[in-house]
Amino acid sequence: MAAEATPSVVTIEVAGAQQSGTGSGVIIRSDGYIVTNNHVVAAAGDGGTITVDLSDGRRAAATLVGTDPSSDLAVVKVDIDGLPAVTFADSDSVVVGELVVAIGSPLGLDGTVTSGVVSAVDRPVSTGDSADGQTVIDAIQTDAAINPGNSGGALLDADGDVVGINSAIATLGSSASQLPGQSAESGSIGVGFAIPSNTVKSVAEQIITSGRATHAQLGVQARDYATAAAAGAQVQEVTIGGPAAEAGLRRGDIVTEVDGRRIENVDTLIVSVREHTPGATVTITYLRDGAERTTTATLVVAPTG
Repeated sequence: MAAEATPSVVTIEVAGAQQSGTGSGVIIRSDGYIVTNNHVVAAAGDGGTITVDLSDGRRAAATLVGTDPSSDLAVVKVDIDGLPAVTFADSDSVVVGELVVAIGSPLGLDGTVTSGVVSAVDRPVSTGDSADGQTVIDAIQTDAAINPGNSGGALLDADGDVVGINSAIATLGSSASQLPGQSAESGSIGVGFAIPSNTVKSVAEQIITSGRATHAQLGVQARDYATAAAAGAQVQEVTIGGPAAEAGLRRGDIVTEVDGRRIENVDTLIVSVREHTPGATVTITYLRDGAERTTTATLVVAPTG
């Protein structure tokens, strides 16, 4: 299951002015394009260097093609042709209990393979270190052992196809490279998260084409809301002239569903909006003064920093 994909997983070394680190990456095109996590290559943003170690022992300098902090993804490129590219599976078909394998370079040990099952899907997780605090992924959760250095590596299904890119681990320890409240030395406790392959394909293709990726936006600031009677995302601010304003949402409204998906908190709202493309029209269910209402909103392109 892992043998075919292992040559497509690389080790990425990043050296920056202030920090350095090691992570993993996955070859997605034979002409040298590699996808990884944004937080893996972030240190190279100010004149740093990126070096890729291939599974066959070759070592090459890489250039940063583009990053997408919102999804914690980035694409780098090495000037080598004929590389073994992975095959992506349809992550929408992933089910809880499915066998999966994680490949990466945990603790600098390249080509490490661990196995487990899918523990949950559509799990909103905050990860990375986006400056706007909006790095939230709609993750695949797995109990396959994932440790520091696995970030950017592949999560495979039973056919050896990529269903996700490993992005974060929950541990008992704090670093933006994992989840809030962790340390870089923390190890796996059986809770790992991967960015679904469908998201990876879409974002990577956009970065390769234009250097950046676009995401949908509703145009609200919100906070988590939970009582014995209801849970959701309570609107705190509405962007003037934005989709939410045009749809009639206002401060104090509690969003409980987007296109039929239940909204449990702000993270769920973010991923529910981002799973649509800009220009899409979504149905929003919300509470106002205790009464349930519905409206529709046409999403727009979120601004990038």
